Amino acid sequence: MMNTKNRLFILALMCFASVFLASCEKDEDTADVSFVTTYPTIELTGEQWDAIMVGESYTDPGVEAFEGETPIEYTTTGSVDPNTPGAYVITYTATNSDGFSTSVRRYVGVITPEAAAIDLSGQYQRNAGALGVSTVIRLEPGLYQTNNIGGIGAPGPATTVNFFHPTVNNLVVPPQNVLGNEFAAVDATVIPGTSYSWSVVNPGYGTVLRTFVKL
Repeated sequence: MMNTKNRLFILALMCFASVFLASCEKDEDTADVSFVTTYPTIELTGEQWDAIMVGESYTDPGVEAFEGETPIEYTTTGSVDPNTPGAYVITYTATNSDGFSTSVRRYVGVITPEAAAIDLSGQYQRNAGALGVSTVIRLEPGLYQTNNIGGIGAPGPATTVNFFHPTVNNLVVPPQNVLGNEFAAVDATVIPGTSYSWSVVNPGYGTVLRTFVKL
């Protein structure tokens, strides 16, 4: 009959073997996996936000993509129709040797002469909720920025977005990254000199139409 000391020794040996085998399986499973990677970077050529007049030609200035200091290939999706007023998004994507990708977006507004002649800059107050004030500045004809997309009580960098004014009574707020948070707006319209309205697209905001009246 096996004594207690021998039984404990065999039990310890079996535990050691099981741990060793599990370790070997883990090493085999992860042998070809890279735990250190150099993520791709993309550098825009030209401006990220641009506006052209309807009918003007547009040439995509492209980007430069790198893995560390090594140039790599990238893909492009989206295009600009310079004959149709609106906002266009061009997305550039680069993938490194380990399969990790990064993307950068460029925004181009195609603006009618009638809209370009209007200056929407000024202060607007939301007519509901916190009655927050939105300060709108004109970056160039047809391209604007507001510091308060949702009309909250305390606006700032986290609520600042760019938008286009392509036609007299329409606005476009394309999807954009704001301090790591995605914002956009739909159903965006404007009565120049009076008010503008849109519904914010963001998980922290409802779908209600928000109207801002010029002060």
